[in-house]
Amino acid sequence: MILARHAEALFWAGRQIERSETTARALGVVMQSVMHLPVVREQSEWVYLIEMLGLEGLHTGAPDSAAVAHFLFEDQHNPGSVSQTVAQMRENIRTVRDRIPVELWEEVNRLHLMLVSSGGLTAQEPFDLLASVRRGCQALSGVVAESMPRDEGYAFLILGRTLERAITTCRMLRVSCSRPDEWFEPAVVLRIVAALQAFRRAQGYDTDRMTLTTFLLQAETVPRSVYSCLRTGEQRLERLSSEIPGLTTPRRLCGRLRSELEFGTLDGDLARDPGGFLARIERELMELAEVIAAHAFAPTQNPLLHAQYVRPGGSQL
Repeated sequence: MILARHAEALFWAGRQIERSETTARALGVVMQSVMHLPVVREQSEWVYLIEMLGLEGLHTGAPDSAAVAHFLFEDQHNPGSVSQTVAQMRENIRTVRDRIPVELWEEVNRLHLMLVSSGGLTAQEPFDLLASVRRGCQALSGVVAESMPRDEGYAFLILGRTLERAITTCRMLRVSCSRPDEWFEPAVVLRIVAALQAFRRAQGYDTDRMTLTTFLLQAETVPRSVYSCLRTGEQRLERLSSEIPGLTTPRRLCGRLRSELEFGTLDGDLARDPGGFLARIERELMELAEVIAAHAFAPTQNPLLHAQYVRPGGSQL
């Protein structure tokens, strides 16, 4: 049995582990890819990256390397920056220290202190610092996989992480499909989602927009494909719905969306309106996260059930 405030903290900790790693990886990939580009093209790459991360409404500075790198990595006013996301993750993990392995708290604290003492990207080699963040997030995932009990807390953490992965991958595909053909760089998208080698083994080096989009939507063996994330999320919801009344609804929503990707023929939808199709999938994924929050974290009409499972928590980005 798990209190809802603990479930919510672990759900968001999972999302923040994934968000921190993805932002650090994406920032490093784009910093490398724009080094030799003309200024106009470089600025467009930074604009697309901000949109891929869903932060276009928060960035008001110039679309250049220094400004965007600061915004994404260490801006105290950007709750989606790496430093702020790690700080939020640390606070969520701190509130559930009695439910997690001590090694998980140690790794979270180490990553947070490393960022606090780093001085930012301009104080040291930026690629080394970004790599340290990625390795720190991967160490957290390793501790979760090897040390955390397979209870409700584990299920909520993995559910949050996989939903964040699915939303991010879908958003990146949607933004990429809006780019002009001459600016479409499949290798950049694949490196951001850590799927470059997997794609080339399965599809070779001749990459087009449709093949890449279908692959990252439907691939069964790629951890960050939307289908793979939904399958994992459905398994976690199946486990949780047997313990927590009310999660049957999000389980069904997750299963329906997973079935569409697994058994549906996407070529027609993607050929007609790829942006609209991907926007719908992204919207349904975000709605799924909201339904989970409404059924698992929000107050209910049953006071006893509320005391056992549901304690309201603060909103998160």
